[in-house]
Amino acid sequence: MKPFFYHNCLVLAGYMKYQFIIIFSLLWTIHGIGQTTLKPKFVGNLSGTIQDAKNGKPVPGSTVMLYSKSDAKNNKIVTSDKNGEFLFEKIPFDYYKINIHALGFSLFTIDSILLRAEKDEIYFSEIQLKDSSSMLQEVVVYSEKKLIEEKDGILTYNVGESPLSNGASTAEMLKNMPMVNANPDGSITVKGKAPLILIDEKPSNLNAQQLSELLESLPANMVEKVELMQTPPPEYATYDGSVINIVTKKGRVGYYQKLWLSAGTNGQRTGGTYLSYKSKKITFNGHFNIAKYNVIGNSRSTRQNIYTDSTNFFYTKSNYVNKTTSPTVRLESNIDINKRKNIELVYQGIISNIDNVTNADYTNVNNKAQIWRASKRTVDYDGNTYNHGFSGTYNWKGAKQKSEKLNIHTGLNFGKGVNDKSFYQQYLLNDLTPSGQDSTQNQFIDTYTTSFYIITNYFKPWFKNEKFLLITGVNFTNNDDHTILNASYLNKATNTITDNELLSSNFIFNQGITTSRIGITFLLNKGWRISIGEQAEYTLTSFHFLKGVTPNTRNDYWRFLPNISFRKEFSSKLNSTITIRETIRRPSIMELNPNIDYTDPYNIRFGNPLINPTLTQNIEYNLGYNSNKLNINSSFGYNKVKDVFTTIRTLVATGRTQTTYQNISDQEEYHFNFWSGITITRKFKVNLSSGMHYNKYSPIDKIMYKYMDGGSYYTGLNYSFMPNSLTTIEANNKYNSFATPQGISRSNISMQISLQRKLMNKKVNINVSATDPFGLTKYKGHTEGPNFIIDSYSITNVRNFKLTISYQFNKTYTQKLAPEK
Repeated sequence: MKPFFYHNCLVLAGYMKYQFIIIFSLLWTIHGIGQTTLKPKFVGNLSGTIQDAKNGKPVPGSTVMLYSKSDAKNNKIVTSDKNGEFLFEKIPFDYYKINIHALGFSLFTIDSILLRAEKDEIYFSEIQLKDSSSMLQEVVVYSEKKLIEEKDGILTYNVGESPLSNGASTAEMLKNMPMVNANPDGSITVKGKAPLILIDEKPSNLNAQQLSELLESLPANMVEKVELMQTPPPEYATYDGSVINIVTKKGRVGYYQKLWLSAGTNGQRTGGTYLSYKSKKITFNGHFNIAKYNVIGNSRSTRQNIYTDSTNFFYTKSNYVNKTTSPTVRLESNIDINKRKNIELVYQGIISNIDNVTNADYTNVNNKAQIWRASKRTVDYDGNTYNHGFSGTYNWKGAKQKSEKLNIHTGLNFGKGVNDKSFYQQYLLNDLTPSGQDSTQNQFIDTYTTSFYIITNYFKPWFKNEKFLLITGVNFTNNDDHTILNASYLNKATNTITDNELLSSNFIFNQGITTSRIGITFLLNKGWRISIGEQAEYTLTSFHFLKGVTPNTRNDYWRFLPNISFRKEFSSKLNSTITIRETIRRPSIMELNPNIDYTDPYNIRFGNPLINPTLTQNIEYNLGYNSNKLNINSSFGYNKVKDVFTTIRTLVATGRTQTTYQNISDQEEYHFNFWSGITITRKFKVNLSSGMHYNKYSPIDKIMYKYMDGGSYYTGLNYSFMPNSLTTIEANNKYNSFATPQGISRSNISMQISLQRKLMNKKVNINVSATDPFGLTKYKGHTEGPNFIIDSYSITNVRNFKLTISYQFNKTYTQKLAPEK
């Protein structure tokens, strides 16, 4: 372990010197733009909203006193208006303290507020005043929002503070987070497992492909922050991975609009608008975005086929161009019925148009290095998909106890995908000249998806001190997938397109999940918190085949999954948590779909509708330390996994491999993760992360499938620098090494650098970014099976220099605040 991380740190350090060269070049490029910038102002604004901590109601008429640390002439007094809002306008840059006095409430103090050029507008949302009988005074030391921060076991990436968010997609921003790793297939994992993705604390309820399209098309500049919950909340405690919550921007009182355009040297084009309106009871947010992406790459592999009496080799070379155009619309409205009830409504629409072309060369070579079979193959893939999602949320708060609340989330998604794949293969002689023989095939796939969910959560505190919290809820999710695959080929004898019934299918897949849960949280003395819970789940999965030779299948099962956690707050800075839980991983349509993908006819893939879910017994220890200058979070975990389902690649007698999913025996997993955020100065901040996930397989699997114990590793470095109030620089570097049961895939270092400049009183943002400017994303793989060995190498051209320009309209407050006294 030590040599590995030491080597990676040296490599990252070597790449940093090149980053500084690029940063200097970017600064010099926009230096002329900076010369036209208006003279900086030396005054700013402080504002906020005051609420009753018991019921969340505004506290009008509160006396808000502002004290300057250096000049008493800057002291001011205002009162909050009927909405509990206050505002100090055009006050000089300085250190300040705020005292809030209200009848019947304790004195509330916010200290160490630094108003300066880099932070000339500070807004305090939902200042909670407590009853005067509960305490004499509450003092809060103001701490500025960091780019990446950790609190209560939640790692938060404040995307709104990042210059990388301009012109980037949400998928790109997720890959920049500590502990999040991008796999060679484009998916993301946390601690070796796929995370559950929430948007504003609500599940997306999309399949893997639809979720990937959503994250790629969702612009990052409409995201406020991304929260990584290493230990899932009670309602998701049985999920076998971590939980990522994407929090979208909600806006402030008034009207706000932002327009942006972005263009990159790799053909990437994006443009869109975001608007927000907020009044006393209604909030509306909407965005429209259209994005165009081009991905170019190539790969090669060598497969050694090992038979009892001979050995031969199979060589593959391919190149591809993938083009995607995707418009996205998201509309969101929040309506406050009263101070205790509100409704949230969301519509989300995605359309994707895909045009992919792949060219491949196949060569068979015997053990005497002689070519005995060769061919060329071209695959044209045209796809069109759409998905519409409607969701609603009802939130209710108790009248007497603030912690008592009821949440009801419900949603409906429906979509369609049309995929047309054409295959043309030309066969060659031993000297690689055309033999005069070829074949033409086609796969036309229609997919109709529908999903519905309803989630209820109820939180009930007991006793006046609210140190005993009951958590309960019921969920229901239903997913339907109707897939129609028509396979055909060109009949040379009749020169007509003929249906291939053996490779065609028509099936309806349904998965329904019903869960009920109950949990209790105890808030004890000396900083202890204990949570205990149990969840009962019933799952029904079925395949009904209307066409094809596969028999109908049905699988239903009950699972009872307990969880318990112990959290200790040693001080306001140091805490630790131990979590013990049992989780479930259900196979999705991707693993179950029996349709054969013969894009590569010598390496076919298909799902298995008969696989069972995986159960995991997990124990994890988390230690966190948080201060203004240093944040540290580390975790150690052990998993005992039963009935593991994973991909199995085997070599069949025809000389091709086939990959499918299968339940194997049990396995053990160990993982370690570390993150540290360091504030070197107010202008320069650094984040370091590293981790390991090690898998240990059973002796049976090692013998049958030649599985190899192995670990996945990652190392990451992020730093941000703000030389002045108008310029921000951020850079990300990551190294990943991925282990699979039958091998390993290593990548080179990925790099992102971004520089942002604000003009015209911060209304215009100009962003220049560079992605992997010194090379291409490369993966080296090694896979071994019982009778084959594969070495592979792939390159994806993600090098991109991008320019993004955005313009934002000023906010217009609809409610006038109280004048100064």
